[in-house]
Amino acid sequence: MPDRRIPAVLTVKIAIDFGGDGVNGMLRAQELRPAERTVCDIGGGTIGFLGGRIERRDGNILAVAGLPIGMPDASGITTYKDAVRLLPQCDGAFVAVFWDAADRKLVVVTDFLGLKPLYMERRPGGLRLASETKAFSGAPDLAAWGAFIAFGHTIGARTLMAGVERVPPATILVYDPATDRLETTCYWRWPTERRRVDRREVLDALRRSVRAYADAGPPGTLLLSGGFDSRLILYLLKDQGIPTRALIVSHPDELFDADGRFARAIARSSGTPYRSIHPPADFFATPGYLDYLKASDAATPSLHLFIAQIAQFLEEEGAVWEGLVPGFILAPLHQPRGGFPEYLRQECRSLDSPAWKAAFELFPDAIVRQMHDGFQADLSREIAEYPNDGFGVNQFVIRNRSRNRAAINPFKVFENRCRVYTPGLTRDFIELAACIPYDEKVDARFYLDLMHTLSPKSLDVPFVSGAKLYRGRRHAAYYMNLALKRADRLLTAHPRVARRLGFSRARPAPSQLWRRLWEQQASPLLAVGSTAQPALSPTAEKLLFHCLAWQQVHAGAAWPVVDSEAPAVAASMATTG
Repeated sequence: MPDRRIPAVLTVKIAIDFGGDGVNGMLRAQELRPAERTVCDIGGGTIGFLGGRIERRDGNILAVAGLPIGMPDASGITTYKDAVRLLPQCDGAFVAVFWDAADRKLVVVTDFLGLKPLYMERRPGGLRLASETKAFSGAPDLAAWGAFIAFGHTIGARTLMAGVERVPPATILVYDPATDRLETTCYWRWPTERRRVDRREVLDALRRSVRAYADAGPPGTLLLSGGFDSRLILYLLKDQGIPTRALIVSHPDELFDADGRFARAIARSSGTPYRSIHPPADFFATPGYLDYLKASDAATPSLHLFIAQIAQFLEEEGAVWEGLVPGFILAPLHQPRGGFPEYLRQECRSLDSPAWKAAFELFPDAIVRQMHDGFQADLSREIAEYPNDGFGVNQFVIRNRSRNRAAINPFKVFENRCRVYTPGLTRDFIELAACIPYDEKVDARFYLDLMHTLSPKSLDVPFVSGAKLYRGRRHAAYYMNLALKRADRLLTAHPRVARRLGFSRARPAPSQLWRRLWEQQASPLLAVGSTAQPALSPTAEKLLFHCLAWQQVHAGAAWPVVDSEAPAVAASMATTG
């Protein structure tokens, strides 16, 4: 029987530099905490790795970041042609790197959905690659920031830093430093078939991926919530006889912690041992949040976002089971019925929205117009790549929102602390599930049918997903929580009443958080605090927080300012740090 354990070549973060100053600075920028560092000279460049191990043989170097499923035998990869042929066979989330010392060529392979981040800076006579954008230096990319304002994440290959692109999914890069030639090949395409899919086929594909992760490494802890994804994984683990324990992080800001209460109820009902944690109320003013900002590249909005609080509890887990993939493929995530016009009307903020008005408060009009116009041009090009229907929108959401939002994509943050097992991250599952029509997935229909097929007992406890309640077989619990939801809505609308009853959710303003972070850190990440600033709307203050956080995480990045028009806040952003 083949050895399917985690390969010895597994590493954590990568930096590659041809034609630059070397990788030591790139590695330092990506290092969240002290880690073993390996640096090698290769054919006019350098390659470096943080954590884990690499394999060297006859001058060749092989390393893999992330956690591939079905990793080929490393002894069979002796040339760059072997790497091109074998490394794309892996499933899972990974970036594989191979240096062929004899032919002096570099091969880099991204996973088939591109979920494991890899970024590239291409210049004449040089190539630089890294696991995080912090490894590079440059100015903000205004079109990408337009997408950040409109969607909350970048789209396409852009990053928030000008000149740095995200390497596309399912990509094989072959680089010859002697000729400066870079060849790019795509090895997998999104399925185009549209048909009814048998639930048992889907379950069998999920079972295979669960077993592959269970055989690959240490036992994992399930991140259990009150939603569909983690409960599906829980019953898949039980179905496969895989012992597990659960970690439940309470979500007191939503529906009186229905998320945590349902998770604890299903853990007790299924006989799953669990650890339940209540996040500190002041998390967003602690060093733990600074760690999150650094780990996420400050690439997506995270202030007061519940999911940003989870990573702080993962240090001792070793590995976690995470429901990312079923969540975006088995349900129409943030997707209304129809094609792109309906989707953009719901999800894309227009120029007269509070988000864009906030941008006009912070930046000169000329800069905001560049952000908006650049984003609109990118958006037109990007949506032209997909069919204008539910299938096309679903593919757009997965390749943009799910891939680029750090809060959704655990390979950006969680892997700084532990391994991440993501059932469903295999081509056979995606090629099945991507065919499911929208009408079968809406209102969790496919999910509920799938879970009933897997185990009717999984439906005992109600579900909560996106602040929406779904009825379980225990109707009394559902109606009780429906009443709590109405009470929650009432208290949200009447904050004074909520404060008197002890249910206040008042959150400190970003400027207050800056001051607290300043006081706690010897070398503060957000070096602002007491600077005089004009009065801003709450939305503008939040946007300013994210802009400053990104600037400070990316040391040396400076915002462009047109002196004749620039508001005082924008001017301070260009000089802060």
